[in-house]
Amino acid sequence: MLNQIIQDAEKILGVPAEVIFREGLKKFLLSKMEENNKIIHGLKKKYAAQGYAELEEKIKIGKIPEHPTWEDVILWEELTRHTDKLRDLVTRLEAGGAVAS
Repeated sequence: MLNQIIQDAEKILGVPAEVIFREGLKKFLLSKMEENNKIIHGLKKKYAAQGYAELEEKIKIGKIPEHPTWEDVILWEELTRHTDKLRDLVTRLEAGGAVAS
């Protein structure tokens, strides 16, 4: 079924399936990065911190209570790493790298 949809899209758009796939994947990855960035932005505002390391430091010096802030530090760090990995995938797609291994 998916193959037929791809073939139909190629005919309607006049664009090869690989281009459709690359552009669709890129938009999907960018949307996930945006979701992560929205959460990170909320954490920045909530704690008046520019990064998770700064937030961690605020906890260590007693400026902010440990709970539930530690969970937010962990979330922020994971979202940052996840976004970096997604950014790498987008960069590879833009450079024409293989989309499947």
